[in-house]
Amino acid sequence: MNSKKLLYTLLLGATLTSCAEVEICERDHPHQGDVNFTYTWNKPEDKPNRMGVLCYRVVGQWKQVAEVNTDDLTLRLIGETTITPENRPNENPDEGDNTGGDNTGVTEPTEPTEPTEPTEPTEPTEPTEPTEPTEPTEPTEPTEPGTGTTPPPFTPTVKIPRGYYKFATFPLDNPSIDYSELEQFMKNDAKDYPLQNVGLSYKVYDIKDPKLNKPLAWQDFNPYAKYIQPDVEPLYYDSTVVQRVRADRQTTFEFKPKILSQNIDINFNIVKNTDEVQFKVTEVWAEISGVPTYIKMNTGYLDIKKTSKMLFKTDIKPNNPDDNGNDTNENKRIACHGNINVTGVVNVQRAYGETLEDVRKKIYGPGIMQVVIYTEVYNPKTGQTFPQKWQGIINLYNTLNKAKLMTTTSDNKYVYRNGEHGTINISAEILLDGKTVGNIDKGGDALDRWIQTDSDINIDI
Repeated sequence: MNSKKLLYTLLLGATLTSCAEVEICERDHPHQGDVNFTYTWNKPEDKPNRMGVLCYRVVGQWKQVAEVNTDDLTLRLIGETTITPENRPNENPDEGDNTGGDNTGVTEPTEPTEPTEPTEPTEPTEPTEPTEPTEPTEPTEPTEPGTGTTPPPFTPTVKIPRGYYKFATFPLDNPSIDYSELEQFMKNDAKDYPLQNVGLSYKVYDIKDPKLNKPLAWQDFNPYAKYIQPDVEPLYYDSTVVQRVRADRQTTFEFKPKILSQNIDINFNIVKNTDEVQFKVTEVWAEISGVPTYIKMNTGYLDIKKTSKMLFKTDIKPNNPDDNGNDTNENKRIACHGNINVTGVVNVQRAYGETLEDVRKKIYGPGIMQVVIYTEVYNPKTGQTFPQKWQGIINLYNTLNKAKLMTTTSDNKYVYRNGEHGTINISAEILLDGKTVGNIDKGGDALDRWIQTDSDINIDI
């Protein structure tokens, strides 16, 4: 009996003192591990200055975002509400609070009349500071990463609770990205806001938004979606499988970020017929639709149902230019080239019951390209020129099929790009005679066709 009692006592003691990796144990016996992250870049010269890392513990639902300095790989935890660039903590306290909130009436640690009081604990005894009654709350700010005017310092490692984690890395401080879903994920219970529903989006703008970089006199004949800014920064992303963080030791996790965006060259030609009207082309702008704007955080896939448009200016190269490389009245042919950085371009979708011929006739939705051609038309009666704008549109259904920019997932909901670079060569040529926008018909159903949508005389360009 004594031996049985002794065995029972030992087993009971072992049960009470052991610590399984579950949330209740970590509350009673906090155990943390040191982690850091390394990066391998295909093009180190293009890497962002800062990368964010989502640290998501799959059991226990602990969530945090770390900020990594890509130059020296130091890092820090930045809190749950400072992912968006305008909410980021200010590196220099002298520049005030940069957390995105209203900082009127808050403390002023750089008050020029207080050069001898950097620690501020003696302020209650100072009779010369009647205007700062709220400063006794300031000592709590440094203990809350990312919420005060001074962020926590960068360190070689950071401590996070032990457990099994999924890590995902993405660029921080990218002004083109909307981080709101990631912020909601950080704020809410993961059961109500699971990771598989979280993504990053490109910010979109209305055509009339003054923040959108656009040409003058643009009329949108494909208003199915809004616009993203031209020349957006490349979007890097990588994630890990679920991995373990152990207590009381350092663990290094490696990322090999991939560029989710695609650099695309777009080429098309303008053929000029100046038999009746003499004119020269001065500028050509274009718009491409079908640019995926939504990236899934857990997979890096692009949502095919959430697409937008991008405006861009093309380079024009006349066959017979003047001494400055510009078009002339006598020139007959112009090569147009545009280069864009986007997540990709997807084609117009075929709805249920539609034939292939129906799809090819669409000029609304993804996979549509519009151009605006600015010209100077010569008036032989006055000897002067006047500006005229021509606008055309084309469904790139066949062209995009040949370009093979994207691969569609088996469920037909998402796509991912085929390589970091792609080319869209539009074989249909624009025929411009100073009166209409037309096509040089090469025959065959596989040829996409230009359609004139608008012309406007005497536009101020």
